[in-house]
Amino acid sequence: MKRSTTIRLASIAFLLGVGLCCASTLWGQITLDADFDSGSLDEANSFAVGNLVTLAGRDNFNPGTWKWLYFSAANVNGQQVTFQIDDDFATGGSNLNQHEMVYSYDQQNWEFFDNNVRNSGAGTYTFFNDTAFTQNDVYVAYGLPYPYQRVVDHTAQISTSPYVTPTLVGGGSFVIGQSPGGVDDIGRAIAPRDMFSYHITDPASAGPKVRIGLNGGTHANETLGNYTLEGLIDFLVSDELEAAILRREAEFFVYPMANPDGRFAGYNRSTVQVPDEDPNRFWDPPSYGGMSDIDLIGTAMKVDTGNDVDYFVDFHSDVTSKTGHYGNVWAPFQTDPFWLTLLQLEPSIITNGASLIDFTGVKFGRDELNAEFSITFETEFIAGENIDRFHTLGRNFGLAWEQVLHTRGDLDFDGDLDQQDWAMFIAGAETDLSGMLPIEAYESGDLDGDGVNSVLDFVIFKTAYNSGNGAGAFERMLAGVPEPSSVTLALLGCLLCGCRKVNSNHDHAHKIVSFDWRILS
Repeated sequence: MKRSTTIRLASIAFLLGVGLCCASTLWGQITLDADFDSGSLDEANSFAVGNLVTLAGRDNFNPGTWKWLYFSAANVNGQQVTFQIDDDFATGGSNLNQHEMVYSYDQQNWEFFDNNVRNSGAGTYTFFNDTAFTQNDVYVAYGLPYPYQRVVDHTAQISTSPYVTPTLVGGGSFVIGQSPGGVDDIGRAIAPRDMFSYHITDPASAGPKVRIGLNGGTHANETLGNYTLEGLIDFLVSDELEAAILRREAEFFVYPMANPDGRFAGYNRSTVQVPDEDPNRFWDPPSYGGMSDIDLIGTAMKVDTGNDVDYFVDFHSDVTSKTGHYGNVWAPFQTDPFWLTLLQLEPSIITNGASLIDFTGVKFGRDELNAEFSITFETEFIAGENIDRFHTLGRNFGLAWEQVLHTRGDLDFDGDLDQQDWAMFIAGAETDLSGMLPIEAYESGDLDGDGVNSVLDFVIFKTAYNSGNGAGAFERMLAGVPEPSSVTLALLGCLLCGCRKVNSNHDHAHKIVSFDWRILS
C-alpha cells in the first residue's frame, strides 16, 4: 500500500506539473495576425507550438511560392522565438541565402534578426534572435515594410512646405483620384484608396527649369523603392543649400504610390484588380491593361507634365537578388551626366542594360513623357541596410541633379557664370550673413554653405569660372572689371585671409590686413 500510494502521489504531482506547464503555455500561446496595412501571411497554414512558429507565405501572383511576408506575433515577451518557413521563395530558395528578416515593436524602427539560416536539404528558412523579445507584440517582415498609410502621412507632412503644390490633375488637391479596390486572394474587401501627386519647386524662381518625373510603388512588395523616393523628397523640401539651389533649377512631378491596393493587401507583386498580371508591363495608354490605378497615374503624368520631362525615374526594389543596388539603363542613357554623377556619389551602384521593349514605367517615361533620360532604379534587400541607408540613397539622387544642373557661383541663376555673378560675389563681401537662409547667403557669395564668406568661396568661384570658360578666363575677366572701392578691397582682403568671424566655430581672432588686388589673379 505504501509503495502504491507513493506512486499515486508521484503521478498526481507529475500530472499537476504537466497541467501547470500546459496552462502556462496556453496562457502565453503565441498568436499570429497579418490583417493590417501591407500585412501578408497565410494564417490558415501558419501556427505556433511553444516558441517554434511555423509560417506559410501567400502565393498570389507566384503560384506555389511566396515573395513577401509581414505579420505580427503576440504573447512573445520573454520568449526566444524561432520562426521557420519553407524556402519555396519565388525565383528560387537560393535567393534567401544571404537574406536577413527584420522585426519591430512599433512598425517604425526595425532591426535585423541575429540568425538567418537556410537549410536547402530540409527546404526551410529559419530565423531567430540570440535573446528573448522584450515586449508582448512584435512585427516581423521579409524586409522593411512601407505601408500605404505611410504614403498618406508623408504626403500630408510635406504638403505644408512652401515648395510643394498640387499638380494640375489634382485640381487644388494632392489627391488625383482613387484606386479601384476589390477583393483580394484571401477574400478580404479592399476599399478604394486615395492616390496622390504633387509638384516641388521654388515658386519664387520663374525661369525655365528642368522637369523631372518621379514614380514609386508599382509593385506591391517593393518597399525599398518607396524609402529611396521618400529620402529624395525629404531632401527636396529641406533647407539644405543644395536642395534650395536645385529647387531654383528644376521642378519635380511626384507620384509616390502607383499600386495602393496591392500594397495595402500585402500582395507579392500585382494589383488587386488584375492579380495575375505584372503592372509594370502595362504602362500602355490608353488601355493600361485594364488596371485603373496605373491608368490614373499614367494619365495624370501626361496631363501634369504636358508629355514633356527631361528626366524620369521609376523607383523599384529587387526582392530576389543580393548583388547590390542598380539601375536598368538603356544604353544611350548610360553616359548621361546625371547618371555618371550619381555613380560618383554611390560607387557601389551597378549599371545594367535595358531594352525598353516591354511597356514598363521607364519605357513610358521615354516614349510618352519624352524624357531624355529614363531609368528603372532597383534597390535590394541587403542585410544590415536600414531605412537611413535608403534615405541617404534618395538624397544622393538630389545631390547628383544639383551638381549637374547648377554651376557653383552662378549667383543670378541664369545658366552662365559671368561678370554679373562676379559683381554679386564682390557685393557679398560687404554683406552680413548672420540670420540668412543658406540660399540667401549663397547669393551673397557663401558658395560652400559654411556660413562664412572666405577664401574657400573665392577659390570655388575662380575654379568654376576657368572650368567653364577656359584657362585664364577669370584673369581676363578681372582685367576688364573697374577697380573696386577701398571698402570692398579691405573686405576682400579680409575675406581672402579668412578673417571674417561669423560663427563660434572660428575661435581665433583675425584682423584686417592690407590687400593687393593683383593677388586675385
